[in-house]
Amino acid sequence: MIGTGQSIGNYRILSKIGTGGMGAVYLAEHPLIGKKVALKVIHRELSGNKEVVQRFYQEAAAVNKIGNEHIVEIHDFGQTDDGDHFYIMEYLEGKTLAHVMTRDKVLPVMRALHIGAQIANALGAAHAASIIHRDLKPDNIMVMARLGDPDFVKVLDFGLAKMLAGGGPQVRTAVGVVLGTPQYMSPEACESKPNVDHRTDIYALGILLFQMMTGVLPFDGESMGEVLVKQVTALPPAPRGINPSIPPSVEQILLRCLAKPVDARFQTMQALREALLDPEAYLRTSPPIAPARSVPPGGAGVDARTVMAYAQPPPPGGAPGHDAKTRIGGPAAMQAVQAAQAAPQPWHVAKTVMSDRFAPGGAPLPMMEPPRTGALPIPGLAPPAPPTNNTMRIATPHGYSSRSPRKMWPIVLVLGLLLGLGGGIFAVAYFGGSDAATTPPADAAQAVATTPPVDAAATPRVVDAAPVVTIDAAAPKPATAKLTIDSTPKGATVIGPDGSVLGKTPLKLDWPTGARAQELELRLAGYKKKVVDVVVKGNTAVGVELEKAAPRPPKPGSGSAPPAGSDLMRPED
Repeated sequence: MIGTGQSIGNYRILSKIGTGGMGAVYLAEHPLIGKKVALKVIHRELSGNKEVVQRFYQEAAAVNKIGNEHIVEIHDFGQTDDGDHFYIMEYLEGKTLAHVMTRDKVLPVMRALHIGAQIANALGAAHAASIIHRDLKPDNIMVMARLGDPDFVKVLDFGLAKMLAGGGPQVRTAVGVVLGTPQYMSPEACESKPNVDHRTDIYALGILLFQMMTGVLPFDGESMGEVLVKQVTALPPAPRGINPSIPPSVEQILLRCLAKPVDARFQTMQALREALLDPEAYLRTSPPIAPARSVPPGGAGVDARTVMAYAQPPPPGGAPGHDAKTRIGGPAAMQAVQAAQAAPQPWHVAKTVMSDRFAPGGAPLPMMEPPRTGALPIPGLAPPAPPTNNTMRIATPHGYSSRSPRKMWPIVLVLGLLLGLGGGIFAVAYFGGSDAATTPPADAAQAVATTPPVDAAATPRVVDAAPVVTIDAAAPKPATAKLTIDSTPKGATVIGPDGSVLGKTPLKLDWPTGARAQELELRLAGYKKKVVDVVVKGNTAVGVELEKAAPRPPKPGSGSAPPAGSDLMRPED
């Protein structure tokens, strides 16, 4: 009995990793260099079975012959002093695909394609070495992080591997013995045919891909016999019906992997791998697959019990009427198969439970032949239906007329003109009678200065503040420029065109520009008033020289005249 701390070869057992039907796997370590390995040991109760031991060593030889990076490496094998057979393989730190799918249920399509392409790479190398795995399932796929890839794949357990002709010595399977896990077995493997080839692994990989992308198995049941019957007679459900995110190209790949006739599947793992790496390119270059019709419920004429009875190995020494060709099943089972075979069914119905059928005594059962009217591109598939025109027809809408529509733009144009004319008349009637004082003056100068005229005689002579100018906010503001007015002598009062007092010289004003001359009047006591015309088109400076006024003679009786040279102010005319 293998136990912790025991030394086998150069390695010491650390712990038990897991156990299976053939043996147990232990974690072991080299005591000097610390290298960890996985050590697989046959159960002691099976160590006396020569066939089991031969398969055990055949697995080591098969793996060593393949030599692919996606297949577990086996370093050594031997037998302990206690008679335990073992071999040493690399220790993989990761999780099985079964554990991953238990946690994640449904894998993203791209992740499933990536994992499937690596499995196809490993099995392609195995097929090139004339080795068939025959036991592909999630428990035999290890996923780990390696070389920067979080989903690096290693294929395990070649214990049921089969060597093809020319592949070297192998353990021959007894006739009628079913090997593998039913949910992942191909129809020909379920029927225990002797000529199972590498395309059984392609079918199994198709089931793995289907399960990864949909979260369910295409064929499952409550018993082994029920699953075997479904594998042979039923078609897989549509993958996109379960997971709509699966692209049509990927669905076509899955259906081709799961085709019942072996000639309708991918013929090599390399072709399947290329399709998984580029599904769209595969869809562009390959015809769509239309799988054969499933056998209707009860149409096969056999049930799970019949299959299981028919798949049992022969009793020791055989029995009369039950040789190797009949594969043992009893008269009742043989009659059921014969009745199912002879039943009138379409030629493209999926084949019933067994092939290579022989009646007791060696007479072959009648086989159903396809009609001779024409050949199919893929054997065993239904001929494509002729294309039909399924264009959608819509009823004529209520009130529709085939008469061409009237031209409506002249009517719209006339209505627009009438509305515009009416709007103009309304605007004139409503706004035309308003106060004329609201209309801005045409003259820009009059628009700026709105203060009423000021009588010069009544205006005080000591006005230093600039005149108050009121500007209508609604009227547009005219452009202005700097106007500078000076006089000799200084201090003259400047009167604007409207009679308002603008200030005393020297005086600077913001004046509206224009081509029209504006009259400005300068007044100073003792001097004649001076009128100048000013045209402001830009910044303008005006200099005015005033003339002295002649003294007036005194009026009779008004008293003595002012002395000569007096500068006293006099009222002007």
